[in-house]
Amino acid sequence: MDDRAFEVFKNVINERRKEDPLIGAKIGAREVRENLMTAMKDSRGVHIESLLCALGSLAGYSCQASLRKELIEMKGLDESQVFVILNDKEGNKYYYGDLINKPLYESQYSVWSLLAGAVQELGKKELIDAEDIFKYVVNTIGTDNFGIPRIPEDHKPMDIPLNFVKYLWPRFLPIAETFCAFPSEWPIMFGLAVQQVILMGKDVIDPLLALSIAMESAIPMAKVDINRK
Repeated sequence: MDDRAFEVFKNVINERRKEDPLIGAKIGAREVRENLMTAMKDSRGVHIESLLCALGSLAGYSCQASLRKELIEMKGLDESQVFVILNDKEGNKYYYGDLINKPLYESQYSVWSLLAGAVQELGKKELIDAEDIFKYVVNTIGTDNFGIPRIPEDHKPMDIPLNFVKYLWPRFLPIAETFCAFPSEWPIMFGLAVQQVILMGKDVIDPLLALSIAMESAIPMAKVDINRK
């Protein structure tokens, strides 16, 4: 798509925002999902557990990154004014606080709400215990288990969440910046991408397991220092 066509496309999206404020996030979610599925596809298809882990990791980290963009970069606040910062013995930082938890878990369009809603739509009445994941993440700070999803061995993703974030975030951030009207829409966009995979993969992987993989990846990546060694 050349520059002129792209400007026309953006103008169309802006017009549609009058009726659907989240249209950009929805279109961006499809772009992210399709691009990542294409990149991860091999002769056997797409390893859905890895896809869920990668997208869940991006959805979680986007909760932190959107706040960094909006409040630190754009408004000039110090990160200590935005996050509750914890440190481990190695000097690694972990970012907590209500501002992160809102897009991750608490708001109407939080990552959790979008994913849990999809699972319930598929007929699952009992959901996983997200609070237990939060507790596990806190209890593993400073250990080798931090950020490692508790997933059955035969459903292990091909890489860990932190590696997915480090590699994929710089590649998919431009999509978020292009399609989302505000940084606050980034977690919604990535959450919608995970939601799409859960719905599409319902006959391949149990929706509750899919939800578990995504949230076990998202929650620690919302808290992690992406520059940690």
